[in-house]
Amino acid sequence: MTERVNRAAHTNGNARITFLTSLFRCFGLASPFIQALAAANMTMVASVRNVFFLLLTLSPLQVVQLRAQQDEKISVLLIDGQNNHNWKATTPLIQQILEGSGKFEVEVNTSPGPGESMDSFGPDFSKYDVVVSNYNGQSWSGPTQKAFETFVAGGGGFVSVHAADNSFPRWGAYNRMIGLGGWGGRSEKSGPYVRWKDDQKRFTRDLTPGRGGAHGKRVPFLVVVRDSEHPITADLPATFMQTADELYGKLRGPAENMHVLATGFSAPATGGTGEHEPLLMTIQFGEGRVFHTTLGHDDKAMKGIAFQVTLQRGTEWAATGNVKQPAVDGQVLTSDKPATRDPAEVKPDEFAAIPDVKTKGWVTLFNGKDLNGWSQKNGTATYRVDNGMIVGKTAQGSPNSFMCTIRDYENFELTFEVNDDSGLNSGVQIRSLSKADFNNGRVHGPQIEIENAPGESGYIYSEGTGRGWITKPQPVKDAYQNGKWNRFVVRANGDRIQTWVNGKKIADIRDPESSKKGFIGLQVHGIKKDKGPFEVRWRDIRVRELK
Repeated sequence: MTERVNRAAHTNGNARITFLTSLFRCFGLASPFIQALAAANMTMVASVRNVFFLLLTLSPLQVVQLRAQQDEKISVLLIDGQNNHNWKATTPLIQQILEGSGKFEVEVNTSPGPGESMDSFGPDFSKYDVVVSNYNGQSWSGPTQKAFETFVAGGGGFVSVHAADNSFPRWGAYNRMIGLGGWGGRSEKSGPYVRWKDDQKRFTRDLTPGRGGAHGKRVPFLVVVRDSEHPITADLPATFMQTADELYGKLRGPAENMHVLATGFSAPATGGTGEHEPLLMTIQFGEGRVFHTTLGHDDKAMKGIAFQVTLQRGTEWAATGNVKQPAVDGQVLTSDKPATRDPAEVKPDEFAAIPDVKTKGWVTLFNGKDLNGWSQKNGTATYRVDNGMIVGKTAQGSPNSFMCTIRDYENFELTFEVNDDSGLNSGVQIRSLSKADFNNGRVHGPQIEIENAPGESGYIYSEGTGRGWITKPQPVKDAYQNGKWNRFVVRANGDRIQTWVNGKKIADIRDPESSKKGFIGLQVHGIKKDKGPFEVRWRDIRVRELK
């Protein structure tokens, strides 16, 4: 009898789960919530009614945000079908560039052709996190326009690619979404020209009468980042070349809630305007985020890594408000000549995720009993083993001290736990060196900072070289938990260094200047004579070498 009741309860529970899963899919959400209920065997709750009413109370913005958080990939609707550019060639490339990153799942919706009725064209925008437009053609129907406005204003993302900013000159909401547009009869009535003025070091808005939209010959040009702190451009070089492309100029529009991230100089020698024209822009439309790129004229332009990287980062930002893609340095995005890549060769970043410290392959660097395998360099701070910990203690008047591995390491993942006294700055050296011919053996190289919050924990300092901070933007100041054990994870692979503190991503940089091989060292920072003594404690120090 008990078995029969349990079986019935299990059947009813599965029915609830099936129904709730369908309900979440109706809202465009994945079902991990429901799977969690099943895993916890929480089937005997009034969850159907509660979840249904909860979902009804969600705003469109909240639905989009929940969907982006729950799905492994960002869902993209890519629209084409009409364009004065070769959309049949470029749409597959946009899809390859986005899906090749491993972050996006792209569905293409092709509109009716030129001269055909647009009444049948009515995508369900709410099913997606972000809409990417490769469209420049006939007006959409009134209901479709309204649905798109509702989607973006309610928190959906939108990306305008190249000639998509030629579209819909008389659709007011669309022009507010893209900020600036060209051609289609646009003029001073559409809004100002927006340009960067080098002599004034600022953007200006020019209402001089004139048409909207122009470009010179297709040539390579330099992209100049004007905001290095925005998530889209924060981890990119200050300048980089785009391969031969149309550099749009004289764009006009409302330019409301618009922020220009990068510009390009439209050279008169190649038929340009002689102005620093906007290339990459963001626009806030209601609760929605818009990324507008004027790059990407044709299949050749879309081979530019500048186009590919900024499209990927801009699309992620439009969908989520964040960019979790790795930093791209000047060796990849070059500023002396255009860097190109076949979109078919775009691959996911296999090293994007934090290393799993619970998996196999880790080797213990500290045996918990003694300092076998370690040796001290510089300074007079003391190191001792106490209850499975390495404890470093400051010494007045001492310079920085380091307990270093005897072995050198090249490409590896490193993890450790640390608890630092308040008032003591510390760190862990990676790939570091100590040579008699360099400052009398001064330890030097990249250091992973350890500091009580608010502070620079997890950021990377070039110890002993005079370079100072390698990671100059330092937005995260609170990852370290004062007075507690803190888990650090580091990956050094080639010239890329990544750090996490307590699971929070802190740094992801390219550092071509530092040594690529050296020891790992535990620093006890020097202190002033009237300070201390302080202690810093390490435990569970492990390394996993990369092939």
